[in-house]
Amino acid sequence: MENMANKVARIPDLVDWSTGEVRLMSAKCNSCGTYFFPREHYQHRPGCSREGVENVLLPVKGKLASYTIQYYPCPPPFKTEKKITPYGIGLVEFEQEKIQVAGIITDTDLDSLEIGMEMETTTLTMFTNDEKQQVVTWAFAAVK
Repeated sequence: MENMANKVARIPDLVDWSTGEVRLMSAKCNSCGTYFFPREHYQHRPGCSREGVENVLLPVKGKLASYTIQYYPCPPPFKTEKKITPYGIGLVEFEQEKIQVAGIITDTDLDSLEIGMEMETTTLTMFTNDEKQQVVTWAFAAVK
């Protein structure tokens, strides 16, 4: 369980850590059964009536569906205080929900990445704001 004291989300309403676990804030359309992220993305399926959309939290763990390794800094407006290159970008599939979400891979040996490996949702500290809070975004890490 990650210590989230003194952390604030870079973009509100994308990540929930109120239970002590880091989970992505998603939504499910009860008309067509589609899960989508971010939850405000209502254009999820052409022709769907989009009735009965409910907010849901995605599971903590998913499977790595695809990845790439970047050897250059993240472009603006993404900023970090520390150098993070090289870094992985992974597409993590939450199988039961049939949704894949992209995110930076952190705290993982990039040479150990394998399609199908179990990943967990976590956070990446981007920078410290003027209030001395760590500003974070969602990320994925290999399950240890």
